[in-house]
Amino acid sequence: MDKLEIELNAEESKLRQHLLRILPGAAESGSNVFSNSEFNPSNLQSHHFRSDAEALLSSARECVRMRQEMGLDITGSVGALFLGSCEEHASGNQQRRGPRKLAAALLNSLAHGT
Repeated sequence: MDKLEIELNAEESKLRQHLLRILPGAAESGSNVFSNSEFNPSNLQSHHFRSDAEALLSSARECVRMRQEMGLDITGSVGALFLGSCEEHASGNQQRRGPRKLAAALLNSLAHGT
């Protein structure tokens, strides 16, 4: 196992554990895990984001970057799943899921290892 692979495994594990810790509450309360400086459909000021919003975004981006650098598929990875949820939340699509449903769907994906 090379250094980048070890770093990727550690970062993905950290992101997965953080999400598994916060998503159950978000699925119940509707707390918005998916708004951050990059995905901000309501043009909220940064002090309205969750305190961990930027850390989650940064971690997900780093996971995807390392996977791409290693030539690994990003589809279904924890970073790509989180970013996909952020993207759906920020989209103008009238059929998009709200924060509760997005959190529940992401939690389900992570709990089943996809």
